[in-house]
Amino acid sequence: MTEAASTHSSSAHTDVLIIGGGVLGCALGYYLSRDPALQITLLERQTLGSGTTRYAAGLLTKARPTPQVRALVSETFAAIAQLNDEGIDIPFNQVGSLHIGCSDSARAQVSRTAELAQLQQDPVQWLQAEQVSQRCPWLQVPGDCAAALLPNDGFIDPYQLCMAYAQGARRQGVTIRQHSAVRHLLRDGQRITGVELEQGEQLSARWVIDAAGPWSTALAYEQDLFLAMAPVRSHYWITASSPLFPSQSPMVILPDALAYARPEVGGLLFGLRDQHPVYASPAQLPADISGFSFGEDDQGWDALAAGFSALQAFFPALQHLPIAHHVSNISSYTPDGLPLLGQVGEVEGFIAATGCSGAGVSLSGGIARLLSTDIIGSSRWLDRQAFSPNRFGRVDPMSDEFQRRCALARANKRTG
Repeated sequence: MTEAASTHSSSAHTDVLIIGGGVLGCALGYYLSRDPALQITLLERQTLGSGTTRYAAGLLTKARPTPQVRALVSETFAAIAQLNDEGIDIPFNQVGSLHIGCSDSARAQVSRTAELAQLQQDPVQWLQAEQVSQRCPWLQVPGDCAAALLPNDGFIDPYQLCMAYAQGARRQGVTIRQHSAVRHLLRDGQRITGVELEQGEQLSARWVIDAAGPWSTALAYEQDLFLAMAPVRSHYWITASSPLFPSQSPMVILPDALAYARPEVGGLLFGLRDQHPVYASPAQLPADISGFSFGEDDQGWDALAAGFSALQAFFPALQHLPIAHHVSNISSYTPDGLPLLGQVGEVEGFIAATGCSGAGVSLSGGIARLLSTDIIGSSRWLDRQAFSPNRFGRVDPMSDEFQRRCALARANKRTG
């Protein structure tokens, strides 16, 4: 423990400190503010939504493999509707998601996705190849492929969602402090008691929530709190504008190509999974990740070349259509692709809200509701055992071997 971290005199006290002003931190502020008795302060070291949130693709799909994850995503849809009801406008592009499988394994995955949607009483439309082409002129699919359209899915601007959560939180009394970087967690025995800011100010709290995304690991590590996740590359490309991409065409999930796509300002945004692990150490992350490099293939050309053949089979125009942008982001991946939510180890007063494995936007409302019940003291809404930060036992997140293990979880992922 550092000398600074063992100092406990404090200039201010609050009930809850939220570290991180991305979509998760702001969602937590919004949900916790429903208890008017709580004093809540959110700390963001730069500006709201300026970290990984602004680079996310923003896909919102309801059909998920476990009831727990489905419940988290459904709550995010409910939060968006609630914010709109409160007069905080969030444009949700309900274009639907189109799942296409041609190989036996991909067809089985599409069928399973359709079954999961029907379990939630969400509609499913099975499309023929010509119907797929009508909705997505850029897509070319053989007649024997399975194509399921889930019309209630869509995508959202992650930054706008973050700002909407923040606006709702502010309205209900949450103090939001930007340009307030946390230097250390403060600890007294088996309890985290607050934080020290970079300028030396100390804040004490009954609860400290670590929603700092990929920066969560290094912050917790200093206090011998080990978060089982690693910074892994996620990225996507955006094509030049073309009539091939109607603005209301559905999102597309292509498990055969390990790819997803959605319309984006006249072009097509599409993502490909790295076919080998690309990751970094939590200790390497700068405060500002704009321009951050993982140390290989900075422009994404190698990854695009590796996945080109499989994607081109569905997207023939890819061969000659210009690429306008490549966007690289950091996803905080866990070995099983599920988030880290709740108390870390035996230390009290400290809650992890991180490790979302590329799904932070879609899980934001559900995570905020889940963790707010612990603090507000309302009845537990959902079994959270699958999300326990302690489920992997003691791990060393600074170990290259462990970081690679997390990156492989992304490389081997088969869903959108």
